[in-house]
Amino acid sequence: MLLPMLFTLFTAPPATIAPADSFRYRIVSISNQEVDASALGQPSQTVTITTTALITLRLTDSAGGQVAHITVDSAGMDGGEAMAMLGPEMTEVPAGVFFHFFVKDGKPASDMTPSASSVPVLSLAGAIAALFTVPKPTAKVGDSWTDTTVVDTALAAGSSKVTTISKWKVSSMEAGGRVLDADQTGLMEVETPMGKMSGTTSGTQHLVTRSRGPLVRMNSDTITDMVMAMGTMQMTIKGTTKISINPIP
Repeated sequence: MLLPMLFTLFTAPPATIAPADSFRYRIVSISNQEVDASALGQPSQTVTITTTALITLRLTDSAGGQVAHITVDSAGMDGGEAMAMLGPEMTEVPAGVFFHFFVKDGKPASDMTPSASSVPVLSLAGAIAALFTVPKPTAKVGDSWTDTTVVDTALAAGSSKVTTISKWKVSSMEAGGRVLDADQTGLMEVETPMGKMSGTTSGTQHLVTRSRGPLVRMNSDTITDMVMAMGTMQMTIKGTTKISINPIP
């Protein structure tokens, strides 16, 4: 039994990543935040939030680019007691929620605001933007370059803007796509009814692209150092976030 299996493995044509118009992914985001609320007379608190989601991405050709429609098939969040205090309207995924935006030259080119908001939905926005990481068309193994991305999200309950500078390098090739690694730094601004947050981000990203279309998979590690202004008082929020995106067959 073993020999026929080995023969099949060695004689089969190499796998390739074929272009497609519909893609499914599993996204896992694990965020750890340490909140120093001593300015408010409160003790420091550590919060861990794990968000898991299954999404379907469909791309439709349009004049000048493509239209991306992403449905959140299922999602859940575990944030312990701290998140439970927010209530289900903030911690659950609204039924039928989706992202709909225009893609030009392989990158989001219009507002990526979801159709409805909650904490787990907003945590998916950064991962969804990463799906459209596009290397230079002529990039080959060993090449490196720097680019800047800006992700704006506006909601009734607030807004966010994340600017990221990525120093990319093509590490290798895999099944017709490129394997990319990046060192990243950035700025983050968040407006909420409770106050305004701003600060810096830094981290790394590892991903595999397709010959055409959104990426195959991704892993990232990000460190955030934020200050939240609440009237005349401030809180510092330091944290780490790990995101993994993997295809669903």
